[in-house]
Amino acid sequence: MYNFSSCVIDTSVIIKALFSPSRSNAGTTYSRELKTHKSCVALLAILDEHGIEVLLPRCGIIEIAAVSTRLANSSVSEEVCNEVETSFTIVPEDRLIEYAKKIALNEGCQGFDTYFLAISEQNSIPLFTDDLGMHRICERRAIRSWLLRDIDLKSVITDLKSSNHI
Repeated sequence: MYNFSSCVIDTSVIIKALFSPSRSNAGTTYSRELKTHKSCVALLAILDEHGIEVLLPRCGIIEIAAVSTRLANSSVSEEVCNEVETSFTIVPEDRLIEYAKKIALNEGCQGFDTYFLAISEQNSIPLFTDDLGMHRICERRAIRSWLLRDIDLKSVITDLKSSNHI
C-alpha cells in the first residue's frame, strides 16, 4: 500500500501545466497535448487543494530551467524555478544517490528519471508523469503511477478519499 499524503511529480507534468502546447503540432498531437495540459493543470490544483505534499529531486530544477528557457526565456524560467522551489519539497541528491544508482543499474533508464523513481519507491508514494518510459518502469517496479495523457482525474480523487485526504 502506498501513502497518498505526498507524491512525486515528474518535470513533464510541471512543464505541461505551465506551458500550453504549440499550435504547430496540428491535428491529433495538438489535441492530445492540449488535453494533457488541462489534466496537468487540474492535477496540480487537486493536489494543492487537498494539501498533498509534492516531492521533487533537486536535479528536477535543472531540467525545468532548461526546458522552460527553451519554451520561453531565461527570465520566465528563473521565475518558474523559484516558484517550484517554494511550492514543492525539494529532495537533495545526496539522500537519493545510492538508491537511484541501483535503479539505474537495474533499469538502464534516463539518469534524471532514477531520482524521481527513487523518491517514489523509497517513500512508497505515487508518481505522476507524462513520460511513457518512466511510467512503464513504475509498472515493472510496482510503483503506483499515473500517465497524465491517459489520466482519469476521478481515480486520483478516489485514491485521495481512500487515504482520508478528502
